[in-house]
Amino acid sequence: MDTIEPRGGAAMQDFRLQDFDSIRFASYRTASKLRYIQKSTNLHLIDIWNVIEAFRENGLNTLEPQNEVSVSRLETLVSSLYHNLNKRLPTAQQVPVDSKAGLLLNWLLFAYA
Repeated sequence: MDTIEPRGGAAMQDFRLQDFDSIRFASYRTASKLRYIQKSTNLHLIDIWNVIEAFRENGLNTLEPQNEVSVSRLETLVSSLYHNLNKRLPTAQQVPVDSKAGLLLNWLLFAYA
């Protein structure tokens, strides 16, 4: 997956253009930002069963809580989420795995790195 951009790149520019800072209350502003990320990465389509299946496929269900996950392993996990989602969606509604997985991975790395 070649879509990892340093510090968010175009995705973060698009995020900044949404003008979330005009929302007065911090809790509403935060909720709006999280909902925007959820919709743009199609996380709203992924249910808990997709997450459980992806964690099991990648052997992360037995990982100790204090262990760190490498970026390559996180990339594999995120790709698994979208591949499992596409297995459950009709062909006309399937999401582009590479772009959505790359966008989510960029956001995770931007937020937690």
